[in-house]
Amino acid sequence: MLKIMLSATEVSGDLHGANLVRAIKKICPECEFLGVGGERMREEGVDVRIFSTHLGTVGVVEGVKFYPSFLRIISEVKRLLKEEKPDLLVLIDSRDFNLKLIPLAERLKVPTVYYVAPPVWAWPDWKMKKMSRKINKIIAIFPFEEKIYKKAGADVVWVGHPLLDVVKPALDKKEAFKKFSLDPSRPVIGLLPGSREQEIKALLPLMLKAAENIKKKLKEVQYLLPVASFIFQEKIAKMVEKSKAEVKILNDNIYDLMNISSLLITASGTATLEAACLGIPMVIVYKTHITTYLLGKVLLTLPYVGLPNILAGRRIVPELLQFKATEKNLSDTVLSLLSHSGRLARMRHELKQSVKKLGPPGATERAARVIVEEVKDKGLRSEPGFYSKM
Repeated sequence: MLKIMLSATEVSGDLHGANLVRAIKKICPECEFLGVGGERMREEGVDVRIFSTHLGTVGVVEGVKFYPSFLRIISEVKRLLKEEKPDLLVLIDSRDFNLKLIPLAERLKVPTVYYVAPPVWAWPDWKMKKMSRKINKIIAIFPFEEKIYKKAGADVVWVGHPLLDVVKPALDKKEAFKKFSLDPSRPVIGLLPGSREQEIKALLPLMLKAAENIKKKLKEVQYLLPVASFIFQEKIAKMVEKSKAEVKILNDNIYDLMNISSLLITASGTATLEAACLGIPMVIVYKTHITTYLLGKVLLTLPYVGLPNILAGRRIVPELLQFKATEKNLSDTVLSLLSHSGRLARMRHELKQSVKKLGPPGATERAARVIVEEVKDKGLRSEPGFYSKM
């Protein structure tokens, strides 16, 4: 048996890890999996020794409260790596956590693959660029990051974005409206405050207050809120109970929710790209600690934070960040968009055009083939036409 160890510490990384494992099993049934992750990876057959999806955070100040837990889990993972000595270590996102594992893997002669690597195209991440030379293979998911990693001296291959394989509603719109007990003749707004605890605390109260304001002027509006992780379900439920916006909480079916939404109010992050894949209009909102915000202003090399805007190279969806992220600005922006069907139609078209830059579907399978090539000593490397053509 070939042993693959995976390391993911966020909800999105857990999802990517689960999908990757499923694809690897199809082409390499003799592989077994263990590592660090969450519920989705466990359901896919990974022997999850350490559950860590609660560690997801953004920013220096926000991460302080998790630091003792972070250090403890890092120590446990290093011990696991020494004991198991897997044939391959697959790092998934989670820059600060995963970079600490690379030197140990190198000393143990365990080859590494980085999947969903840190976005060095967004800020001058010299540490990641330096460490990328020690990684056996970086699997790029954005077209523009391949060139940057190559310039840093990394062995990198672009496979396309894995979300194109998974962002598919399970129900048609009629079935979804019925399942969620919603009126198809009335507008639906989806609230997506993010999957990290800090995002929920900072953004959900703002979203709920804006939702109340919108409801006063657009009485027929309907609200849906998916829970990204069961860890925060109770916290979210308590916050929603205090609101007068009448929000329905869902535990799954996020793509069905997005697909029937007239508009989404969403945190910056993966959800914006998921919505773009479905062509759903959105307003991006984000607030963080002032120290993190000011550091970002200095270090960020891009004029936008929303992935759809970054892909398009221009602002196609509104971004309300930090001081502009107020309940009045948010409710006014949403009401303005909902009152102009032409703007919504144009946004849908521009979102679908921006997503085309991510490459064709099949990224997860291509990434799986890269990993199988790395984990096997011989055979597949010399097989002609191993990679699918992009």
